[in-house]
Amino acid sequence: MRTHPLILLVLLVGCVQRQDSPASAADADRALVAAINSGEELSALELIDEDVTWTDAAGRTVTKPQLRDMWPAPAIASETGTEVQAFDYGRVAVVRIDRGRLHTLRVWAQRPLGWRLLVYQEVESLASPPAAAPGVGHECVNPCKTLPYEPKTDNERGVIAAYQALEIAAHAADVDNWGRYVADEFVVVSSNSDRVLTKEARLEGLRRAAYGGVSPSALVSAQLLDFDTAVVMRARHQPESGSPLQIGRVWIKRNGAWLSVLSYQTAITGNDRERQQTTF
Repeated sequence: MRTHPLILLVLLVGCVQRQDSPASAADADRALVAAINSGEELSALELIDEDVTWTDAAGRTVTKPQLRDMWPAPAIASETGTEVQAFDYGRVAVVRIDRGRLHTLRVWAQRPLGWRLLVYQEVESLASPPAAAPGVGHECVNPCKTLPYEPKTDNERGVIAAYQALEIAAHAADVDNWGRYVADEFVVVSSNSDRVLTKEARLEGLRRAAYGGVSPSALVSAQLLDFDTAVVMRARHQPESGSPLQIGRVWIKRNGAWLSVLSYQTAITGNDRERQQTTF
């Protein structure tokens, strides 16, 4: 049976795309950083997912069409000498970069044509501890009891249940239960804190009922992206006081339980605070 020339051309193009695509998330991440550093924006765009969100340290979030019009300058211009950590979660991979008070998160997703950047998020920590740490006396309705989000898949339902259980435990400073919903490599990186909080640091804060600037805040809107054993959660939150937050989270299924591996929380400041009240 003869193959139609047009079909053969499409197949050949598809093979070339697959061969040119980075073989791993680590390769894709290196290629992206190299393209950005050399000013090759078109090459960088090829590695970026159509559904990407790019959040800078001021909380301004842009999409891929906006990236085509104007490429943001990274908060960490050169990653030489930075602390870099990478994590493989199957169809999702995470890269965390730290330099002093500046922090960058890159979340990669495995798509049919290869690895693509799904979330880019920057956080600038406070220069000193927050003036006041919120206590646990206020009632937590949203997100502890109700949420303005309806899960669409079994995995989403599992993540939402784990997320609410985590927030309930955090609000009550319930150390035993809080630890059940976070992975050992878990970190909180927040514009409202002067430090990166690891799992142990967060547990110690709960023991002392000192949140270090991080506390449950009302969910305004959310988007969950399901990748089988990993779920990427992008959300907008409104704390009781202060600026709205753009929060990126990654959840993984480990030993049958959904666990949070990170929470990056960027305050939406300046003119973007009013402009970015839209939902996902």
